[in-house]
Amino acid sequence: MRWLAFAPLLLLTNCAVTLPFNHRLAYDSVTQVKAIKAPVGPLSLVWIPGNFPERIDTQGASGFVGMASQTRIPTGVGLASRITEALDAAAGVSPAAERKLTIRILKADSRFEYSAGIFNVTEVIDEGRCTLEAEFTSGDITWTGKFEAKDREGRVGGRSATGVLESVWDDIAVQVAKDVVNHLSPKP
Repeated sequence: MRWLAFAPLLLLTNCAVTLPFNHRLAYDSVTQVKAIKAPVGPLSLVWIPGNFPERIDTQGASGFVGMASQTRIPTGVGLASRITEALDAAAGVSPAAERKLTIRILKADSRFEYSAGIFNVTEVIDEGRCTLEAEFTSGDITWTGKFEAKDREGRVGGRSATGVLESVWDDIAVQVAKDVVNHLSPKP
């Protein structure tokens, strides 16, 4: 009979949560990146590891609510798709481009917290953080960048179940595009 006391805990530790993530850069972010357009492209992107654009992490939330859950967070998918779109808007991206940009992922880490509101019927992320460390190489130019972003939703229920983490990934993509354009632009 003692095991009955642990039944709710066992149920919580084995639940998997799949959220409806959007993998496109928000309109405001695209507009911001287009404003930094520079003559550095088009670029052919190479990701190391090669499967980073498909990477999905399964992890618990960073806060108390949902920390025992196993949530599928598409960190690689979300970052790679947004970075590609941001670089395309800023410089142009084409697999056939002569100028190659290699992005070696050293660290890509997303953290999130679920909303603790008692009126939430479904899981809603109300705080998100992301750190990306990468080494960039184009021709004889190599540099390392560290990018961080965080966002928090101020109201219960949020803009969408995943909107906060998506805006964090947007911020990282804009930072990466600005950094790449800055390093690859011709110096006067």
